[in-house]
Amino acid sequence: MSNGKILFQGSSLIDGKPIVVIAIGLNNSSRNKKTGGMIQTYILRSDIAPIKAIQSGEDYSICGNCPKRGIATGTANEGRECYVTVGQGPTVVYKSFKRGAYPVAVESELASIGENRNVRLGTYGDPAAAPAYIWQLLVSKSAGHTGYTHQWRNASALKNLCMASADSESDAIEAHAKGWRTFRVALPTDAPKLAKESVCPASAEAGKKLTCETCMACSGANGRKGSIVIQAHGGFAVMANIKKRTELGISA
Repeated sequence: MSNGKILFQGSSLIDGKPIVVIAIGLNNSSRNKKTGGMIQTYILRSDIAPIKAIQSGEDYSICGNCPKRGIATGTANEGRECYVTVGQGPTVVYKSFKRGAYPVAVESELASIGENRNVRLGTYGDPAAAPAYIWQLLVSKSAGHTGYTHQWRNASALKNLCMASADSESDAIEAHAKGWRTFRVALPTDAPKLAKESVCPASAEAGKKLTCETCMACSGANGRKGSIVIQAHGGFAVMANIKKRTELGISA
């Protein structure tokens, strides 16, 4: 039995280009220590390998206006601050998809795929790239879910499913005014916590008291009250880019 299934394949709601949404971990749970054994979902260009997509800028189809994408040069990507290591999970899933490893789930299966499981919406990619009903069905019988979107200004259908990804204090304040709960990534120069925020309990600064799977606070406006903040994090290259931007005084 396959460890993954295709939940959606069609046009991106962001720019109309071809994407695919794949759920994995249906049989074997993720080894990610922060997220635990959640079902993971990948939103990928269906026609371009993930690394080539970020080098060419074609990842816009799945990530939209996320400021963490970096600058595509055609052969490389500069200043990228996304914590996802694209050469690992996204590339492995894409290659498996191209080999035909994942069967297509029919719409009536979606609720049963997530049934009694915790689900992560957008392990890579923004849930706003795919139709909201896909996510609504997937989590309809789930034990819980997490989700984040940088497209919150234009994706009101996701408000009850996802956190608004805030990259500044002003982003968070604006999103709160629009009825979103937020997940804010704070730079060292930012306020460590705003009035409506709690520090992510899965973060290093909170002592990693919980995993995402045991916390499940990031479930949108229908979830718990208040918002979440975490200090900027990622691998060496990501943190170097964040440090450089901070030193130059450039906002996200």
